[in-house]
Amino acid sequence: MQECQLNSQTMRNQIARALKRNRLILLDFERRRDTALLPEEAFEWIKKNGRQPKLLAAEAAKKTGLRIRSSVFRTLTEKEQLIALLDLWDSDFGQKANTLDRLSVTWTQLTRADKLFDWFKDKDERAKCDLAWSWLEKNKPRLTWRSQPFTKHTEMLELFDYSEASPEEKELYIEKIKRRWSTQKTREKDTEKKQYNFILTHTVNAVLDELAAKHELSRTKVLQQLLLNEAEHGLYLPSQRGHESPTPERRDFSEAKF
Repeated sequence: MQECQLNSQTMRNQIARALKRNRLILLDFERRRDTALLPEEAFEWIKKNGRQPKLLAAEAAKKTGLRIRSSVFRTLTEKEQLIALLDLWDSDFGQKANTLDRLSVTWTQLTRADKLFDWFKDKDERAKCDLAWSWLEKNKPRLTWRSQPFTKHTEMLELFDYSEASPEEKELYIEKIKRRWSTQKTREKDTEKKQYNFILTHTVNAVLDELAAKHELSRTKVLQQLLLNEAEHGLYLPSQRGHESPTPERRDFSEAKF
């Protein structure tokens, strides 16, 4: 009998003869092959490309411990990469099915927090995302380390997908970013205004305070409204110079519209 060397022609011939003599072994191999691979239907809920399969493939790599560096693997779609990871994983059918179920739960839990980011989805999306990146880079540098600045709502979601931030932490960050946005907008509006300083008599000051209290407005708002009303209706100031009527000490502004 020839010596059976590993991976030799003799070894392959002996294996072939053994399988031919015992068809049950071959049938068992085929059964194991079929049951070790999850059916295609198990992956129907996963998209071909995008945020979802990208995240799931990354999570599957962690759970299986596989690091596939093949150039062929990189040509696969993100969904196909996930399937390949589970196919190549040296584990039984039950464990693979359970792992895929856990991946589904992970995705569902993650997307529940997506509504926290809906505030970014409007005409100011780019500006809001720029501000969010700036805030995170300054206050949470570990989140932005080695990441490209995001300019879209979806890109920001992906950044948080791979972070360890809890839903509560995400909510806190977004609230602080919202406050920063409001402050920034207020400052922008203030730059459009010019400050004027007036010296008012005690009588005029008293009238201004009364009007502000009566209408629950600021002194500045009262002055603005009186000036706009006068410009529109011309009720109190004379229309021509040199024909001023006697001015009483206090005018009645009760008809002014606020």
